[in-house]
Amino acid sequence: MSTPKKRSKPLTSKPEKKANTRSWGNLPYHLLITAFAFILYGNTINNRYSLDDVYVTGKNPLTQQGIRAIPAIFSSYYINLNAEEGGQHNFGYRPLAKATFALEWQFFGENPHVSHFLNVLLYALTGILLFILLRRLLGKYHVLLPLLTVMLFLAHPLHTEVVASLKNREELLSFLGALLSLKYFLRFCDSGKKINILWGTLFFGLGYLSKANVMTFLAVIPLVFYFFTDVRPRQILLMLIPLLLVLAVAVVVPRIFLGETTRSLQFIENPLLMGASLAERLGTSMMVMLFYLQKLVFPHPLGFYYGFNMIPVTGLANPMVWLSLLIHLGLLGFALWKIREKHLLSFAILFYLVNISLFSNLIAPPTGIVAERFLYIASLGFVLALVYGIFRIFGPVTAGELLPARVKNYAVLIAVILAIPATAKTIDRNRDWKDELTLYAADMPYLEQSAKANFIYATNLRSSVVERLKSGVPRQQIVPDARICIKHFKQATRVYPAYADAWNNLGESFLLLLNESDSAIQYFEKAVEHNPQFTAAFYNLGYTYQVTGQPEKAISNYERALELQPFEIRAMSNLAQLYQKTGQTEKAIALNEDIITIEPGLDLPYINLGTYAMRGGDAAKALEYFEQAIRINPNNFELNMRLRNYYQKVGDSAKADYYLDLARRSGRPQQ
Repeated sequence: MSTPKKRSKPLTSKPEKKANTRSWGNLPYHLLITAFAFILYGNTINNRYSLDDVYVTGKNPLTQQGIRAIPAIFSSYYINLNAEEGGQHNFGYRPLAKATFALEWQFFGENPHVSHFLNVLLYALTGILLFILLRRLLGKYHVLLPLLTVMLFLAHPLHTEVVASLKNREELLSFLGALLSLKYFLRFCDSGKKINILWGTLFFGLGYLSKANVMTFLAVIPLVFYFFTDVRPRQILLMLIPLLLVLAVAVVVPRIFLGETTRSLQFIENPLLMGASLAERLGTSMMVMLFYLQKLVFPHPLGFYYGFNMIPVTGLANPMVWLSLLIHLGLLGFALWKIREKHLLSFAILFYLVNISLFSNLIAPPTGIVAERFLYIASLGFVLALVYGIFRIFGPVTAGELLPARVKNYAVLIAVILAIPATAKTIDRNRDWKDELTLYAADMPYLEQSAKANFIYATNLRSSVVERLKSGVPRQQIVPDARICIKHFKQATRVYPAYADAWNNLGESFLLLLNESDSAIQYFEKAVEHNPQFTAAFYNLGYTYQVTGQPEKAISNYERALELQPFEIRAMSNLAQLYQKTGQTEKAIALNEDIITIEPGLDLPYINLGTYAMRGGDAAKALEYFEQAIRINPNNFELNMRLRNYYQKVGDSAKADYYLDLARRSGRPQQ
């Protein structure tokens, strides 16, 4: 006689009544949600790469390797910038989103339209999963409540940064991981099958590998179990143990194998990091929380970056701080008052506060002080409370399928009235994300007080102008855009007068775009005044003095640059030229020999040394250096012709023909 198989027991003795879906089934709802997501964001599919996409796709050298890059993606930090790209920064561990872009490159190559399509698809999947979960949790309510919540959540214009920005796929994947984790823990609650704990933990880990925002679900999951099940607190805490273990591993292991991060925030990104007092921290945090509420209620204008000084640092004397404090204490007080009766508004408020807490500037000051993407998950609590309020105005909410037709009709009507402007705003905002410069130009009228936003726009526009100059566009045609660059660099310095990078880039704009060296020198001097350790600004001063025929001033600034950064090749090479021109040949030779030691694969120091030797009458030594330069770079037309002419002059026709052939193969440079 066989022993009967022991069945797993559900944790809850009274499982939530499951929503009745037999009349329609879930498929029509899923199709409606998917169609709405594509109505909202379908026009992003034609967009190109935009803000910060280079970190994960576009011209990112790692993801361009396709599937081969995935091991390197999982064994490196999210951001890796060298000195030429803005300083040595290694920070963040978010390999999952980056890996999806590597897979895209493998199958579709450089195709931003495929990437945007997949972002919209992920957004639609988020909506479907959210609807499934809300139907499970809100079984005693009419299906319209979870459906309208999902539809208004999807329509909220604050989410444009998450969907229209490819870089922010990490936000989508993180939230998806959190929702799937919750889904499987609820399955465990209903069935008692422990395999669901494994799945829930796995998806939580995948969410964290997308972005650390998923950490808030360590509080959200217990809240969900408390409000919507009768699972005992001790059992809830036991379920959190595997999540805490996964979180500990995900935090500690990258630091062990990848080393410490080297990211340091700047004052312009968040001034609260620079010695703000407790009163300033609290006051500014309350202003931040008020900013979030305002954007949830009226999401206009929207901006690609905030930072200093969009939300000024403020203390407790500001009356708006006390208004914000009263509002949020009132919300928290109501939530705690209603928590024992498991009121839906109590859950919605706590969900919002828990998820926005990471970005309140109280726990840790985030980059940019505030950002629209920070509200992505938290906005669900706001929308849930909004939809509940709409139903509650017109009658009972918990009548399930027996909800009066009048209540349903009014609720749908108001939801549609709210959704129409939200949808229009979202679709219109998507156009701003067409590419970087389009986004910056659209947002700058609203970001005048953001030092870094002005700097970002001006820097990117300047790069575009320089490329046009290199391609042969006449200087007079680029003057209008050059003036725009200068305008925004100047605005950045007005907002933050100690902004050395902006002063330096302002000088470069005058020098490279307008050929106004006197103005350039003035602004480079401002840069080193505010940052005496600014190597690039000293180099720029040296270069400007060099091209304007002031060798002594050029030499002193190059020497200062090399004191700060001894292996700055450009400064070493230019300084060597000046030493040679001013009769300090031994110093010039020594510098070029140092360059060879540092960068043996460069042809320039060999050309310089050959030139010095030729001028000194040592032709044999000069030829030795020149020929070494050609071995490094056979495509140097000018040097090949120089060698050809020399050997032709001395009667060595074989070598003359050899270097002529090299010159022909290298191609005559365009005039």
